[in-house]
Amino acid sequence: MKKERVIRIRDLQNTPEGEDGMETTAYGYLKGSEDDYTLGYEEDFGDGMKSKTKITVTDQKCASIMRVGDISSEITVEAGKRHSCRYSTPYGDMMIGIYAQDVFSSIGPRGGQLELNYTVDCNGSLIARKQMVIDVSDAIR
Repeated sequence: MKKERVIRIRDLQNTPEGEDGMETTAYGYLKGSEDDYTLGYEEDFGDGMKSKTKITVTDQKCASIMRVGDISSEITVEAGKRHSCRYSTPYGDMMIGIYAQDVFSSIGPRGGQLELNYTVDCNGSLIARKQMVIDVSDAIR
């Protein structure tokens, strides 16, 4: 059964131009077990741009992130492995490489935290080092 959750996403990146980041809080859901679960939420990027995001974690080691909407992407973050992934914006599509240093999950029935540390490359050139930290807690409205 899906239960409404507060999902706080901190997305930090380090590029040759410097460090940058964003923080988003959304209402969404958490379903599954401690080892295999799915988070879902809707993101509002401003200027009327929105996307629905679903993060599926398997064996607490691999996170598949699917975003559908004005900004769409399908990326896989798996510790110690590189995956070729699709990233789409209103300006065009591109293939990127995702290499994960680690995936840490302490998500349980009442919530917890998912942390992803990975690099993004395009055509073999490093674009960014990223850290995504997602905190999940019970929603109280």
